[in-house]
Amino acid sequence: MKASYPDLSEKLQKSEFWLSAIAVGLTIIQLNLNWKLLGNTDTVTTRFLYWAAILYLVWKKRAILSLKSDLFSSLSGLLIIFLILFKTTSLFWFESFFIRFSPLFLFLGLGLIASGIKGLKQYKQEFMILILLLTEGVLTSVISTTVDVSLISAKFTNFLLWYLGFEVSRQGVIVSLPTGAIEIYPGCSGLNVMILLFQFSLVFLAIFPFKNVVQKISLPIISIIIAFIFNSFRIILMALLVAASNDEGFAYWHGEPGGQIFSTVSILAFGFVCNIYYEKMKTLDVASENQ
Repeated sequence: MKASYPDLSEKLQKSEFWLSAIAVGLTIIQLNLNWKLLGNTDTVTTRFLYWAAILYLVWKKRAILSLKSDLFSSLSGLLIIFLILFKTTSLFWFESFFIRFSPLFLFLGLGLIASGIKGLKQYKQEFMILILLLTEGVLTSVISTTVDVSLISAKFTNFLLWYLGFEVSRQGVIVSLPTGAIEIYPGCSGLNVMILLFQFSLVFLAIFPFKNVVQKISLPIISIIIAFIFNSFRIILMALLVAASNDEGFAYWHGEPGGQIFSTVSILAFGFVCNIYYEKMKTLDVASENQ
């Protein structure tokens, strides 16, 4: 039997190939800009997961996408992408907000080139994910002004230390041990990780449309609980280090490296929960099909 291979030139002539190449290229540019301007591993990882979810959704429905655009839409899309890319050549450190908004406009430009203005409705899920990415700072601001997360974290940390047998007391957001005390500021309350995992839960639900209402409601709640609990463990560790007069250890776990370790562990734990939910969804789907 003679093996046959698809002609590479035929692939290169297809619009799907070039659109995919442009999408991947824009994703790489975005991640590179995030790393250069923000230099935060968690932020880059977050942006990567968002872009991976968007590309996965588009790839999953590639067979039913209408890739028909008109001249005006294509030129408009090219202009948007050109202006965004041109701006990225002269970004300053204080313009990090541009990195937050640029993915939405880049995807808009790509959508116009691929499907035209009328075809943008095919990408509702993808635009929703990008809007979620934009709301990160807004959610942080709204929640921090309505809920005292620092006080809740202090109370929970105080309870855990008491339950573990330590002589502990609390006054406001200050948790005190006999030989040292820590004050839980908003930046240490774990709010950022809670919002991050909450957004991840919404992205996961967008990618895998669960039919079970309980799963849809419980997953975002569980994401917040996971982030809160792991951050509380971090606060307990810092309190014990302060009580032991271990300034070097406290500085490490209070700083960015220590914070990233706990946020990464939180993400992995949430990923494990998502896998359980996914397997449960498949089981329920199979059961419903057999009925």
